[in-house]
Amino acid sequence: MKTPKIERFGGLLKEEPLSTIEDDILLEDTCVLESVSPFFGYYEEKGAGSKPLYLYLMLDDHHSVEEILRSVNEIIKIAGFKFDAVHAEITVPGFPPVSAIRVRDLANYNQIATLQDYFIKFGLHFKRRSRNLVKIKSLIRLEKFFFFEELGEGMYFDLQQDHHGYFEIPKKIEWKAFCELTKEVKFDTDLLFFDACTAYYFVDNKLVDLVRIYKEHLDKAALVAIRDRYLKLFSKYSG
Repeated sequence: MKTPKIERFGGLLKEEPLSTIEDDILLEDTCVLESVSPFFGYYEEKGAGSKPLYLYLMLDDHHSVEEILRSVNEIIKIAGFKFDAVHAEITVPGFPPVSAIRVRDLANYNQIATLQDYFIKFGLHFKRRSRNLVKIKSLIRLEKFFFFEELGEGMYFDLQQDHHGYFEIPKKIEWKAFCELTKEVKFDTDLLFFDACTAYYFVDNKLVDLVRIYKEHLDKAALVAIRDRYLKLFSKYSG
């Protein structure tokens, strides 16, 4: 039986260490950040596995989600290589938020400059490199479409990305409180080795708040156990 696909537009908030990529593989005088430890809460604790490549092409001014989506749709038709890109906002500690394009699924670093050149041809402008970041923990906001397999009881698997699960929570929780909640959830040693962040989607004229869980070979039983622990402690941290 074919799995029914649920498509939703929404967003995601996470925190990861970012570093500046060297200039010689980029277009001249542009800034690209790399997530040096994607899914930090999983790989840094477990200490194993091949980490996926996540890049942030930094923009010099605000470009709307529509501008970026239209550019991505056209570039996919002509690029000749696979990639996924969505609108992002990066907040490095001590600096204002900066718009960016989050890119994943590139086969190698040599494709970055080619992709940058395509975005420029479609009217986007990149930020100049002004400082060197080395593993600076930064807040990352994404605006994107989700493609879900519904599991019931407010739980979902991601149909585009392996190892991603989601579950609904009663309301929005502030980021610092969410980090403290996640630490306490992990006090239960049966639930070790996962990365978590907050997310949301729009449906029926309302927002639905979620937690995104990343864990290699995540199955429904593990997602249920993690969800139950979060929900049990949720009121303690959500105010």
